[in-house]
Amino acid sequence: MFGDVTGVIISMVFVVLVLVVSEGIRKMGRFSTEFTRKFVHIGVSHWWIVAMLLIKDIRYAIIPPVIFVILNYYSYKKDLIKSMERGKDSSDLGTVYFPISLIVLIYLTWNGGLLGQDLKYLGAVGALTMGYGDGFAAIIGENYGKRKYKVFGNTKSLEGSIAMFSFSFLVTTIILGNFLGLDADIFRIGFTAAVLAALTEALTPYGFDNLTVPVLSTLVTHYLLRGSPLFLFIYMACIGFVISFFIAYTAYQKQSLTLDGSIGATFMGTVMYATSGIFGSIMMVLFFLSSSVLSHFNKSKKKKVARQFDKTGRRDILQVFANGGVGLIHSILYYMTNNPSYLVFLGISFAAANADTWATELGILNKKDPLSLRTFKRVEKGTSGAVSLFGTLSALIGSMLIGIFATMGLSFLNIGEPGFEYLRAFQMVTLGGFIGSMIDSILGATVQGVYYSEEMDGETEKKEYNGKPNLLVRGLSFVNNDLVNFLSIGIASIILASFV
Repeated sequence: MFGDVTGVIISMVFVVLVLVVSEGIRKMGRFSTEFTRKFVHIGVSHWWIVAMLLIKDIRYAIIPPVIFVILNYYSYKKDLIKSMERGKDSSDLGTVYFPISLIVLIYLTWNGGLLGQDLKYLGAVGALTMGYGDGFAAIIGENYGKRKYKVFGNTKSLEGSIAMFSFSFLVTTIILGNFLGLDADIFRIGFTAAVLAALTEALTPYGFDNLTVPVLSTLVTHYLLRGSPLFLFIYMACIGFVISFFIAYTAYQKQSLTLDGSIGATFMGTVMYATSGIFGSIMMVLFFLSSSVLSHFNKSKKKKVARQFDKTGRRDILQVFANGGVGLIHSILYYMTNNPSYLVFLGISFAAANADTWATELGILNKKDPLSLRTFKRVEKGTSGAVSLFGTLSALIGSMLIGIFATMGLSFLNIGEPGFEYLRAFQMVTLGGFIGSMIDSILGATVQGVYYSEEMDGETEKKEYNGKPNLLVRGLSFVNNDLVNFLSIGIASIILASFV
């Protein structure tokens, strides 16, 4: 008992010393309030280390954070300890939520807590992840953050989020390594927990991250340490998220994707990597890169024709899933069955999407007008369901590009049972992709909605132009280019499935 009382006193004196030093720094006038606030944030997080070493009884461990909740709320209302407050007008109760999170962590990890054993080191993961991760995220974001974004009205920066991830990874890995020993799994757990902590910090508004981040970090780390069968999936998903996020962010900055398109691409890339690994991700990235490059190729010459298309320029979320949704389904089916045939179908899906994009982007550069598959007469460039020799050859080359990389990927990763024919896989992916582009043209000529625009004085895929509705002249109104893309890719996959 007396040892626990002494531990309570020493731990509270430690917090008081941190506050005294922070006030001294503030009065020097050389640092901003946000800096001193985060100095307190990082410093106070070490209370957990002092407490776990000096306090054994959970009943005593709970005393200091309860007192901190009361004192911090009073300071928040009165703007008492200026080095840790943002001012009277601030609605951020982060200084109150942090000690509340410590109370939750104590009830979870202290001996006799909800997790059933002495796991105070897991509580340290949560407390110090919040201290160092969120602390340095704010400091780096304020001083070096140039790439800003808003979530629920809160402005944050990409640089700050990267700092959150980096320090969370270091804290988690160092603590777990010290208590359990360093190995590959500890690094994987540290990486996974850090990604989820950075996401939680980015998405949690109004200072609630001081509560959500430490609790989630502790619970996630505990869950992963138990050897969950989902560990590998979550780990792979985190890798996929990091890779796809930065690719989608770059595409958004380069105006190849809209905001919702970049969110959709990040989601798709995350699930794709988690289910089919590097193979599916390469197929997706290769399609996206090649189609993005071609969309900007000779853009000035395409400007007049592009007005007829339903969507041009930046891809939105519907376009992302129209072109990649079928491939994502095959990726998930591969994960569920471990049947390499689904990887071939995945390759066919992106080959079809690539073939159609190449046919469109390069076909409109053909000198002669294309031939309509509906009337077999020459029509204006950009007409739905029209083909040209140059566009058709472009479709074949675009499909073959995916076929080559798909076959290389299958061979390099040694995917497939004994007797798996890689040459046949190349043929199927290339042929399937080409067939998909042909199906796309046929659907475009028959069922896709085509309209007449008085403003444009011609046919278009757009339902309206400059706010004025256009007149449906053929096809079905609910069948747009996105649906045609999705259907043509899906049908091509089904046709080629009969040859497996």
